[in-house]
Amino acid sequence: MTYSDLTVSDLTVSDRPSANAALVRQMLQHAALRRPAALDQRRIAYERAAEAFAAPPAGGEAVPIGAASGTWIRRPAAGRPVLLYLHGGFYCMGSARSHRHLAGRLADLTEAACLILDYRRGPEHPFPAAVADAVAAMETIRAVAPAGPVVIAGDSAGAGLAVSVAMRLRDDGARAPDLLMLFSPWTDLTCSLRSHQELASADPVLATEDLLAMAELYAGRADRRHPEISPIFGDLAGLPPVLVQVGGQEVLLDDALMLVEGIRTAGGHAILHHWPHMFHVWQWYHPILPEGVRALHDAGQVARTVTAGAGTAPSRTGGCAAGTPAPGTASSAPSGPPG
Repeated sequence: MTYSDLTVSDLTVSDRPSANAALVRQMLQHAALRRPAALDQRRIAYERAAEAFAAPPAGGEAVPIGAASGTWIRRPAAGRPVLLYLHGGFYCMGSARSHRHLAGRLADLTEAACLILDYRRGPEHPFPAAVADAVAAMETIRAVAPAGPVVIAGDSAGAGLAVSVAMRLRDDGARAPDLLMLFSPWTDLTCSLRSHQELASADPVLATEDLLAMAELYAGRADRRHPEISPIFGDLAGLPPVLVQVGGQEVLLDDALMLVEGIRTAGGHAILHHWPHMFHVWQWYHPILPEGVRALHDAGQVARTVTAGAGTAPSRTGGCAAGTPAPGTASSAPSGPPG
Protein backbone atom coordinates (compact mmCIF):
# COMPACT_ATOMS: atom_id res chain seq x y z
CA MET A 1 0.00 0.00 0.00
CA THR A 2 1.28 3.47 -0.83
CA TYR A 3 0.30 6.83 0.59
CA SER A 4 1.49 9.20 -2.13
CA ASP A 5 -2.07 10.46 -2.56
CA LEU A 6 -2.99 10.70 1.14
CA THR A 7 -4.81 13.96 1.73
CA VAL A 8 -3.87 15.73 4.97
CA SER A 9 -6.58 17.82 6.60
CA ASP A 10 -6.04 19.28 10.04
CA LEU A 11 -8.71 19.68 12.68
CA THR A 12 -9.03 22.38 15.30
CA VAL A 13 -11.62 21.88 18.03
CA SER A 14 -12.11 25.14 19.87
CA ASP A 15 -15.48 24.30 21.44
CA ARG A 16 -16.09 25.58 24.95
CA PRO A 17 -14.86 22.95 27.46
CA SER A 18 -17.50 20.77 29.05
CA ALA A 19 -18.39 20.96 32.73
CA ASN A 20 -16.63 17.62 33.25
CA ALA A 21 -13.46 19.02 31.66
CA ALA A 22 -13.34 21.73 34.31
CA LEU A 23 -13.89 19.15 37.05
CA VAL A 24 -11.17 16.85 35.73
CA ARG A 25 -8.77 19.81 35.53
CA GLN A 26 -9.45 20.62 39.18
CA MET A 27 -8.83 17.02 40.18
CA LEU A 28 -5.56 16.98 38.27
CA GLN A 29 -4.36 20.17 39.91
CA HIS A 30 -5.20 18.74 43.32
CA ALA A 31 -3.48 15.43 42.52
CA ALA A 32 -0.32 17.27 41.41
CA LEU A 33 -0.05 18.84 44.86
CA ARG A 34 -0.26 15.40 46.50
CA ARG A 35 2.09 13.60 44.13
CA PRO A 36 4.36 11.11 45.97
CA ALA A 37 8.08 11.72 45.77
CA ALA A 38 9.21 8.09 45.54
CA LEU A 39 8.90 6.41 42.14
CA ASP A 40 7.47 3.16 43.52
CA GLN A 41 4.69 5.09 45.25
CA ARG A 42 3.99 7.08 42.09
CA ARG A 43 3.68 3.84 40.13
CA ILE A 44 1.06 2.57 42.57
CA ALA A 45 -0.86 5.85 42.43
CA TYR A 46 -0.77 5.72 38.64
CA GLU A 47 -2.41 2.30 38.56
CA ARG A 48 -5.02 3.27 41.12
CA ALA A 49 -5.96 6.37 39.14
CA ALA A 50 -7.19 4.21 36.26
CA GLU A 51 -9.01 1.83 38.60
CA ALA A 52 -10.86 4.75 40.18
CA PHE A 53 -12.96 5.51 37.15
CA ALA A 54 -12.55 2.96 34.39
CA ALA A 55 -13.17 -0.77 34.31
CA PRO A 56 -10.67 -2.52 32.03
CA PRO A 57 -11.98 -4.58 29.10
CA ALA A 58 -13.00 -8.09 30.04
CA GLY A 59 -10.65 -10.94 29.26
CA GLY A 60 -7.23 -10.60 27.74
CA GLU A 61 -4.37 -12.98 27.13
CA ALA A 62 -0.90 -12.31 28.56
CA VAL A 63 1.96 -13.26 26.24
CA PRO A 64 5.76 -13.04 26.45
CA ILE A 65 7.33 -10.59 24.01
CA GLY A 66 11.11 -10.85 23.93
CA ALA A 67 12.37 -9.71 27.32
CA ALA A 68 9.03 -8.04 28.06
CA SER A 69 5.35 -9.04 27.98
CA GLY A 70 2.07 -7.90 26.52
CA THR A 71 -1.66 -8.48 26.65
CA TRP A 72 -3.87 -9.35 23.73
CA ILE A 73 -7.12 -7.53 24.44
CA ARG A 74 -8.45 -9.02 21.24
CA ARG A 75 -6.64 -11.63 19.12
CA PRO A 76 -6.07 -11.01 15.38
CA ALA A 77 -8.67 -12.25 12.92
CA ALA A 78 -8.57 -12.48 9.15
CA GLY A 79 -9.11 -9.12 7.51
CA ARG A 80 -8.95 -7.17 10.78
CA PRO A 81 -6.23 -4.56 11.48
CA VAL A 82 -4.01 -4.94 14.52
CA LEU A 83 -3.45 -2.10 16.98
CA LEU A 84 -0.21 -2.09 18.99
CA TYR A 85 -0.67 0.23 21.97
CA LEU A 86 2.32 1.77 23.80
CA HIS A 87 1.33 3.28 27.15
CA GLY A 88 2.48 6.56 28.61
CA GLY A 89 4.05 7.19 32.00
CA PHE A 90 7.34 9.03 31.44
CA TYR A 91 8.96 5.72 30.35
CA CYS A 92 9.13 4.92 34.08
CA MET A 93 5.49 4.36 35.09
CA GLY A 94 2.28 3.03 33.57
CA SER A 95 1.46 -0.42 32.28
CA ALA A 96 -0.95 -2.43 30.18
CA ARG A 97 -3.25 -2.39 33.20
CA SER A 98 -3.30 1.41 33.55
CA HIS A 99 -4.07 1.92 29.85
CA ARG A 100 -6.32 -1.01 28.94
CA HIS A 101 -9.44 1.15 29.08
CA LEU A 102 -7.91 3.54 26.55
CA ALA A 103 -6.37 0.91 24.29
CA GLY A 104 -9.53 -1.19 24.34
CA ARG A 105 -11.79 1.70 23.40
CA LEU A 106 -9.44 2.79 20.63
CA ALA A 107 -9.36 -0.78 19.30
CA ASP A 108 -13.15 -0.83 19.20
CA LEU A 109 -13.26 2.43 17.25
CA THR A 110 -10.48 1.27 14.93
CA GLU A 111 -12.23 -2.08 14.45
CA ALA A 112 -8.92 -3.75 15.25
CA ALA A 113 -7.38 -6.54 17.26
CA CYS A 114 -5.23 -5.08 20.02
CA LEU A 115 -1.94 -5.88 21.71
CA ILE A 116 -0.90 -3.59 24.56
CA LEU A 117 2.77 -3.81 25.45
CA ASP A 118 4.29 -3.83 28.93
CA TYR A 119 7.68 -2.59 27.77
CA ARG A 120 10.55 -2.52 30.23
CA ARG A 121 10.76 0.78 32.09
CA GLY A 122 13.48 3.01 33.46
CA PRO A 123 15.43 3.30 35.60
CA GLU A 124 15.65 -0.48 36.06
CA HIS A 125 15.79 -0.91 32.29
CA PRO A 126 16.97 2.32 30.64
CA PHE A 127 17.08 3.11 26.94
CA PRO A 128 17.15 1.28 24.55
CA ALA A 129 15.17 -1.48 26.32
CA ALA A 130 11.74 0.01 25.55
CA VAL A 131 12.59 0.44 21.86
CA ALA A 132 13.80 -3.15 21.61
CA ASP A 133 10.60 -4.39 23.29
CA ALA A 134 8.36 -2.44 20.92
CA VAL A 135 10.26 -3.79 17.90
CA ALA A 136 9.78 -7.30 19.31
CA ALA A 137 6.07 -6.58 19.67
CA MET A 138 5.90 -5.63 15.99
CA GLU A 139 7.63 -8.91 15.13
CA THR A 140 5.06 -10.77 17.26
CA ILE A 141 2.22 -9.10 15.40
CA ARG A 142 3.73 -9.79 11.99
CA ALA A 143 4.15 -13.45 12.92
CA VAL A 144 0.45 -13.93 13.68
CA ALA A 145 -0.96 -11.43 11.16
CA PRO A 146 1.62 -11.21 8.36
CA ALA A 147 -0.63 -9.64 5.74
CA GLY A 148 -2.89 -7.33 7.71
CA PRO A 149 -2.51 -3.61 8.39
CA VAL A 150 -0.91 -2.54 11.66
CA VAL A 151 -1.41 0.69 13.59
CA ILE A 152 0.92 1.78 16.39
CA ALA A 153 -0.74 4.08 18.90
CA GLY A 154 0.56 5.62 22.08
CA ASP A 155 0.21 8.49 24.49
CA SER A 156 2.87 10.81 25.90
CA ALA A 157 6.06 8.74 26.33
CA GLY A 158 4.38 5.87 24.49
CA ALA A 159 3.67 8.18 21.56
CA GLY A 160 7.31 9.23 21.40
CA LEU A 161 8.27 5.56 21.59
CA ALA A 162 5.97 4.83 18.63
CA VAL A 163 7.91 7.31 16.49
CA SER A 164 11.24 5.86 17.64
CA VAL A 165 10.08 2.35 16.72
CA ALA A 166 8.93 3.49 13.28
CA MET A 167 12.34 5.06 12.72
CA ARG A 168 14.10 1.86 13.83
CA LEU A 169 11.95 -0.28 11.51
CA ARG A 170 12.66 2.08 8.63
CA ASP A 171 16.41 2.01 9.26
CA ASP A 172 16.38 -1.79 9.54
CA GLY A 173 14.48 -2.17 6.27
CA ALA A 174 11.57 -3.83 8.04
CA ARG A 175 7.95 -3.41 7.03
CA ALA A 176 6.52 -0.18 8.41
CA PRO A 177 3.25 0.15 10.30
CA ASP A 178 0.41 1.60 8.26
CA LEU A 179 -0.29 4.46 10.66
CA LEU A 180 1.01 6.06 13.84
CA MET A 181 -1.63 7.50 16.21
CA LEU A 182 -0.01 9.80 18.74
CA PHE A 183 -1.75 11.42 21.71
CA SER A 184 0.21 14.32 23.26
CA PRO A 185 3.57 12.91 22.11
CA TRP A 186 6.71 13.51 24.17
CA THR A 187 9.33 13.84 21.43
CA ASP A 188 11.97 16.06 23.07
CA LEU A 189 13.38 14.68 26.31
CA THR A 190 15.66 17.71 26.64
CA CYS A 191 12.46 19.71 27.31
CA SER A 192 13.98 22.68 25.50
CA LEU A 193 11.05 23.80 23.33
CA ARG A 194 9.31 27.13 23.91
CA SER A 195 5.97 25.78 25.16
CA HIS A 196 7.67 24.60 28.35
CA GLN A 197 7.99 28.24 29.36
CA GLU A 198 4.87 29.66 27.74
CA LEU A 199 2.40 27.04 29.00
CA ALA A 200 3.90 26.13 32.38
CA SER A 201 1.16 27.90 34.32
CA ALA A 202 -1.64 26.52 32.11
CA ASP A 203 -0.69 22.82 32.29
CA PRO A 204 -2.48 21.02 35.16
CA VAL A 205 -0.68 17.71 34.55
CA LEU A 206 2.99 18.15 33.66
CA ALA A 207 5.87 20.12 35.16
CA THR A 208 9.07 20.54 33.17
CA GLU A 209 11.26 19.77 36.18
CA ASP A 210 9.46 16.48 36.69
CA LEU A 211 9.78 15.61 33.00
CA LEU A 212 13.51 16.28 33.11
CA ALA A 213 13.94 14.05 36.15
CA MET A 214 12.06 11.20 34.47
CA ALA A 215 13.99 11.73 31.23
CA GLU A 216 17.23 11.23 33.14
CA LEU A 217 15.94 8.00 34.67
CA TYR A 218 14.99 6.65 31.24
CA ALA A 219 17.96 7.87 29.20
CA GLY A 220 20.58 6.75 31.69
CA ARG A 221 24.01 7.53 30.26
CA ALA A 222 22.71 8.09 26.73
CA ASP A 223 22.46 11.52 25.15
CA ARG A 224 18.87 12.74 25.44
CA ARG A 225 19.19 14.15 21.93
CA HIS A 226 19.64 10.64 20.56
CA PRO A 227 16.99 10.29 17.83
CA GLU A 228 15.50 7.16 19.40
CA ILE A 229 15.14 9.01 22.71
CA SER A 230 14.03 12.36 21.32
CA PRO A 231 12.79 11.64 17.80
CA ILE A 232 12.29 15.33 17.11
CA PHE A 233 16.09 15.46 16.57
CA GLY A 234 16.12 12.47 14.19
CA ASP A 235 15.51 11.89 10.50
CA LEU A 236 11.76 12.10 10.02
CA ALA A 237 11.75 11.13 6.34
CA GLY A 238 10.20 7.87 5.22
CA LEU A 239 7.81 7.44 8.13
CA PRO A 240 4.26 6.09 7.73
CA PRO A 241 1.32 8.51 7.95
CA VAL A 242 0.98 10.08 11.38
CA LEU A 243 -2.05 11.36 13.28
CA VAL A 244 -1.22 13.69 16.17
CA GLN A 245 -3.73 14.86 18.75
CA VAL A 246 -2.52 17.51 21.18
CA GLY A 247 -4.03 19.94 23.68
CA GLY A 248 -3.29 23.63 23.72
CA GLN A 249 -2.89 23.63 27.51
CA GLU A 250 0.13 21.35 27.82
CA VAL A 251 3.84 22.03 27.97
CA LEU A 252 4.37 19.36 25.30
CA LEU A 253 2.43 21.35 22.68
CA ASP A 254 5.59 22.19 20.73
CA ASP A 255 6.72 18.56 20.90
CA ALA A 256 3.66 17.76 18.80
CA LEU A 257 3.75 20.79 16.51
CA MET A 258 7.46 20.43 15.74
CA LEU A 259 6.99 16.73 14.99
CA VAL A 260 4.19 17.47 12.52
CA GLU A 261 6.20 20.24 10.88
CA GLY A 262 9.31 18.05 10.67
CA ILE A 263 7.44 15.16 9.06
CA ARG A 264 5.84 17.42 6.49
CA THR A 265 9.12 19.16 5.72
CA ALA A 266 10.67 15.72 5.16
CA GLY A 267 7.96 14.91 2.62
CA GLY A 268 5.77 12.78 4.87
CA HIS A 269 2.09 12.88 5.78
CA ALA A 270 0.94 14.18 9.14
CA ILE A 271 -2.56 15.04 10.35
CA LEU A 272 -2.85 17.42 13.32
CA HIS A 273 -5.88 17.48 15.62
CA HIS A 274 -5.44 20.50 17.88
CA TRP A 275 -7.72 21.00 20.90
CA PRO A 276 -6.77 24.47 22.25
CA HIS A 277 -8.62 24.07 25.58
CA MET A 278 -7.49 20.54 26.43
CA PHE A 279 -4.77 19.24 28.73
CA HIS A 280 -2.26 16.42 28.41
CA VAL A 281 -3.70 13.07 27.17
CA TRP A 282 -7.31 14.02 27.83
CA GLN A 283 -8.29 10.90 25.87
CA TRP A 284 -7.28 8.84 28.93
CA TYR A 285 -10.29 10.27 30.78
CA HIS A 286 -12.82 9.29 28.11
CA PRO A 287 -15.06 7.35 30.54
CA ILE A 288 -16.06 10.69 32.10
CA LEU A 289 -14.89 13.28 29.57
CA PRO A 290 -16.94 14.06 26.44
CA GLU A 291 -13.89 15.61 24.78
CA GLY A 292 -12.05 12.31 25.21
CA VAL A 293 -14.88 10.43 23.53
CA ARG A 294 -14.91 12.83 20.61
CA ALA A 295 -11.14 12.78 20.13
CA LEU A 296 -11.09 8.96 20.10
CA HIS A 297 -13.92 8.88 17.57
CA ASP A 298 -11.89 11.17 15.30
CA ALA A 299 -8.82 8.98 15.72
CA GLY A 300 -10.81 5.86 14.94
CA GLN A 301 -12.23 7.44 11.80
CA VAL A 302 -8.75 8.25 10.50
CA ALA A 303 -7.47 4.76 11.35
CA ARG A 304 -10.38 2.99 9.67
CA THR A 305 -9.89 5.01 6.50
CA VAL A 306 -6.15 4.40 6.32
CA THR A 307 -6.28 0.70 7.16
CA ALA A 308 -9.08 0.16 4.67
CA GLY A 309 -6.71 1.44 1.98
CA ALA A 310 -9.08 4.19 0.87
CA GLY A 311 -6.12 6.41 0.02
CA THR A 312 -7.47 9.60 1.57
CA ALA A 313 -7.81 10.72 5.13
CA PRO A 314 -11.13 12.20 6.24
CA SER A 315 -11.46 15.85 5.20
CA ARG A 316 -12.04 17.81 8.39
CA THR A 317 -11.59 21.53 8.93
CA GLY A 318 -13.45 22.05 12.19
CA GLY A 319 -15.93 20.69 14.68
CA CYS A 320 -15.96 17.29 16.33
CA ALA A 321 -16.77 13.80 15.25
CA ALA A 322 -20.27 12.61 15.90
CA GLY A 323 -20.76 10.42 18.93
CA THR A 324 -22.53 10.30 22.24
CA PRO A 325 -20.31 11.31 25.18
CA ALA A 326 -19.94 8.76 27.92
CA PRO A 327 -21.83 9.69 31.06
CA GLY A 328 -19.81 10.66 34.10
CA THR A 329 -19.97 12.55 37.37
CA ALA A 330 -17.53 14.45 39.52
CA SER A 331 -17.45 11.60 42.03
CA SER A 332 -15.99 9.27 39.40
CA ALA A 333 -13.12 11.57 38.44
CA PRO A 334 -9.60 10.09 38.59
CA SER A 335 -7.17 10.78 41.41
CA GLY A 336 -4.12 11.19 39.21
CA PRO A 337 -2.99 11.87 35.65
CA PRO A 338 -1.17 10.00 32.94
CA GLY A 339 2.23 11.22 31.85
